[in-house]
Amino acid sequence: MNNLLQDIIRGVEAGKAQFLTRLLPLTVVVISLAGLYNLAIYCGLDDAQSMDNAQLARQIFRGEGYTTRFLRPQAITHFRNFAAKRSLATGAPAELFPAAQFPKGAPRILPDTYNAPGYPYLLAAWFHLVRPHFDQAISPRLDGFINTDTGKKNPVSSGDRCIPLLNLIFVVVTGILTFFLGRRLFDERVGWLAVLGYFATDLIWQLSLTALSTSFLMFLVTAIILCTVEIFCISENCFQIEEYSFVPAWIWGLLLSLFLAAACLTRLPLLALLVPVFVILVIMPRPSWGMFIVIALITFASVLPWFWHMYKISGNPFGTNAAYLVYGVEGFKENEIFCSTFVPAYDSLLRHMTDKETGGFLWHFENGWRLLGSNFLVLLFFASLLHAYKRRRAQMFQWFLVGTSVVLIAINNFGVPEPEPTGSWNILILLLPGMLVVGSAFFFIQLDRLNLQVWILNNTIVIALIALTAVPLALTIASPPNRLYAFPPYVPPLINVLTQYSKPDEWVTTDMPWATAWYGNRASLWLPDSITDFTSLNDNTCPTGLLLLTPESWSKPASILLSGEYKDWLSLAAGTAPSSTFPLTAHTALRGPEYIIWSDRPRWASQ
Repeated sequence: MNNLLQDIIRGVEAGKAQFLTRLLPLTVVVISLAGLYNLAIYCGLDDAQSMDNAQLARQIFRGEGYTTRFLRPQAITHFRNFAAKRSLATGAPAELFPAAQFPKGAPRILPDTYNAPGYPYLLAAWFHLVRPHFDQAISPRLDGFINTDTGKKNPVSSGDRCIPLLNLIFVVVTGILTFFLGRRLFDERVGWLAVLGYFATDLIWQLSLTALSTSFLMFLVTAIILCTVEIFCISENCFQIEEYSFVPAWIWGLLLSLFLAAACLTRLPLLALLVPVFVILVIMPRPSWGMFIVIALITFASVLPWFWHMYKISGNPFGTNAAYLVYGVEGFKENEIFCSTFVPAYDSLLRHMTDKETGGFLWHFENGWRLLGSNFLVLLFFASLLHAYKRRRAQMFQWFLVGTSVVLIAINNFGVPEPEPTGSWNILILLLPGMLVVGSAFFFIQLDRLNLQVWILNNTIVIALIALTAVPLALTIASPPNRLYAFPPYVPPLINVLTQYSKPDEWVTTDMPWATAWYGNRASLWLPDSITDFTSLNDNTCPTGLLLLTPESWSKPASILLSGEYKDWLSLAAGTAPSSTFPLTAHTALRGPEYIIWSDRPRWASQ
């Protein structure tokens, strides 16, 4: 150990490991920046997918398996049809919730078939490590959660508070990988500029405050890219020097396959990364078909058990994800397919793929800069496509990123062709570290061509570029939101209290089931698109103890209630039952008309 420390110190003194003297202070600055960003703007989780991931992880953490309390009518119909079909073949119970498995008092929950398991399991492992307090008391004024151990009040729940810490780890490690990638392909100054541009990107920090898998996936994809570059470099050396061994490339290939398997188990469409990896392995100076076969076998061997699990529990290897094929088409606007009990014939939907692909590529072309964090180095990356790098590995890496982005966009368009920058479907952001490396190299090429003799002028130009990149980040920190919660529509303590009006073996039916599942810990049904479907589910599948309408609906255009997805629910929003046979007869409103509650009796009057 002493010899190792002496070698490191000697390397720093000799300049061979000088980057360590810069990397450590940068890490400290980044962690401090993360703390400042977190304290300045974090009001808890504020998107549906984050809360869905969080409640899945909590189910795993509590030993309830990969089950979900966020219930979609379309998934319920799918499971109900599968149970009936299986009953005819095997004699198993045809009920969705047989009494033997769901005794009185047991929550009526289902296996999750929408989300890949990687990030929820990682988040569950993190919960095991940090031990958040999921059963926090609520302040009498509903202005925060009370830690039962310390008695201190905090507006952000314990579960929400610990998640950004996990993402911060991957943000920092991805920054380190970005530096090594820049140094391996070009030189240290490219690595430093790329990593500074990465940490100065506001979108990176916004995503770190969610429970989305993006920060974790960005680390995995950057690691995959770094492994690919190392394999290519070894292939170059073997081509130039016959005595050079190709064996180290197999070690990098093994690492690549492990990172790729983890990425695919976190986001299943990332199986498409096998395409650009295949192209690189067969066109590099010393091609290796065998390595690609090994990588593909390891990746598929890791993912196939998940497809088999989905097939066993739902009768479809893709679970209920096929619903995304009709997202936004065939009369289903955005999420309407998930709120419908209609299961379309998916084999007849290929005619819509052309429209989704065309519209998706157009959307990414128009909004690509926003999807990549509005970083100026990204613009330089696209400008660099007109420049031919002298190094073969640099040219390879440049077009590898272009090809990978095209493949990922094409796959993404099958689901949601118009993602938002901070949404879970923004898959383009995963390539940001690599694009920053190429953009930084192109920047220094142009700067060197100016041949400025005054070093301070060179440094001023570099600092100005970083400052421009960091403007959105600085504005975000300087102007924090003046609010305790991500309202509208989320007030976690209020959601927690309201959901307790329903019994554990009843459903909460609401327009934001991800929030009631996470903050209220209740099985929550997404508001069906018709009262007929709701009544059928209430009478034949599971009773609804509480129906909650929230600002999730009020914040959308009025057409959603007048003529759109929730037109059947307009009367309930106005405080009138739609018919004399409607099972919920009592209602009240809180915070003005913002939260409207319906139940079979005025349960709130007895509490």
